[in-house]
Amino acid sequence: MNKEIFRLISHYDSIVIIRHKHPDYDAYGAQFGLAFALKRHFPKKRIIPAGDDNDLNQFGALEIMDPDVLKRSLLIILDTSVKQMLEDEFYLVADKVVILDHHQNSSDIPNALFYQNTMASSTAEMVVRFLMDNDIPIDKEAARALFMGIVGDTGRFLFSNVKPDTFRIAATLLETGLDLPSIYQSMYQESFAQKLAKAEYLVATKRTRNNVGFGQITPDFLNRHQLDPYSASRMFANQLSGTREIPIWGNFTEAIEDGVILCELRSREIPIVEVAKKYGGGGHLLACGCRVASWEMVDQILADLDDLLEGIHG
Repeated sequence: MNKEIFRLISHYDSIVIIRHKHPDYDAYGAQFGLAFALKRHFPKKRIIPAGDDNDLNQFGALEIMDPDVLKRSLLIILDTSVKQMLEDEFYLVADKVVILDHHQNSSDIPNALFYQNTMASSTAEMVVRFLMDNDIPIDKEAARALFMGIVGDTGRFLFSNVKPDTFRIAATLLETGLDLPSIYQSMYQESFAQKLAKAEYLVATKRTRNNVGFGQITPDFLNRHQLDPYSASRMFANQLSGTREIPIWGNFTEAIEDGVILCELRSREIPIVEVAKKYGGGGHLLACGCRVASWEMVDQILADLDDLLEGIHG
């Protein structure tokens, strides 16, 4: 599969690289890491990173897509394989579509070459493997983006998706001369206001009968702390991680302008992705999500998670 993707990249004069909307570090890191490496290796090709933007972007500018260019381009979609996670329907216009993704979902994007590796820690890790397999050099700029993508999706190498190959790939990136302290500070340093918001959130969290922990973020909370719902959804997703009494947890954020509640579901060791899929979402076995229309549906999700623990622990 890697060789077929390389053949397509070699064939096209313009390559558009996108990823899921409301990008996290893995989405950005995979996108820009691939773009930087391809620009250096194919200096005569036009490499176009595109998509929506947020404050996690420490990598570069995103281009406004020209439909006439897109019609002649190879479109590479990273870190998702489903239509609902894309900002635009570029896949309907592009001449050819390639998808690289590490999530559990099947793809509903038509006529695409779909490269899926659910064992990879991140899509950034998949991109590194693709570049290495095809002898495409990874310079320091590309390595920084890709390393940040891996760090973001592995929780600083703490999550169960980390394998021996993840560390080998990270070592290859570090050998380019990355400055680890500055990378970690740029990713994880917080303001005092953010810490206060997290403290308030933690105090308000609740637990179900079988110790599913959860927090609910309302528009009032977002307004008081000057947060947008998508940033808050990411920011609070793992606040209950590492709590001994809580094996499964969730964060539920109301995005009132979009009419949805963003559901982030996490588990220490019990697979929960089927619950997310039941409500139209997906992701990984222990880290997944979905979007629902009401707080009543959130209650149903919590009941399903509670039933999982009931079935295991009795």
